[in-house]
Amino acid sequence: MKRILFGSCVCAVIALVVAGAWRAKATAPTDEDQTITVTPSTTNGSDLAIGDMVNESQVIATGRCLGTRSEWIQDGRVLVTMATIAVDDVLKGEPGETLTVVLPGGVDANRAIPVAMTYPGAPQIAPQEEVFLFLSGDDSGAGSYSVYGFAEGKYSIVEDQAGDKVVARDFTKNRVQQSPGLVRGNRPLVALSEFKGKVRSYLGQ
Repeated sequence: MKRILFGSCVCAVIALVVAGAWRAKATAPTDEDQTITVTPSTTNGSDLAIGDMVNESQVIATGRCLGTRSEWIQDGRVLVTMATIAVDDVLKGEPGETLTVVLPGGVDANRAIPVAMTYPGAPQIAPQEEVFLFLSGDDSGAGSYSVYGFAEGKYSIVEDQAGDKVVARDFTKNRVQQSPGLVRGNRPLVALSEFKGKVRSYLGQ
């Protein structure tokens, strides 16, 4: 009888502990619980050739990001980041003095429980970052664009150790190493003037 009573008490204690754990998780979700990671069904950006991007892009331009903001689109189901770019040089298209680039994912910090939505491998543009962009039209808003080929069509523009401007893919994730001409992951740097010349050659300029 004592063994049965003891066993019943132990089961009751275990049940209370489990219930308490679930209650704590429901009332105090972690940051990880509020981050939605979306895997796109297609990125259209698997080592695209420069020639393909030049031919297919609606706009090709360089510029500097003036700022970013997150917005919900598609009736509040999809969170994106709107990056405002001050256009410096236009190689293709007529985007105007500024343009808006729609980037997949974003952060909504205005909710009672902040929500973040991320897409693996999505292009990112940081405020004040100088960029070289291959863009296609986007239906998220009037005059807005998306990066062609997902992240393939976004390049960062930085200065090398000699003070010359160079381009490479996404410097928000790759920092320049001490060795000239290399970045983390051994990605080569290309002179901005040389890169522009290559793009213009495909455009027949």
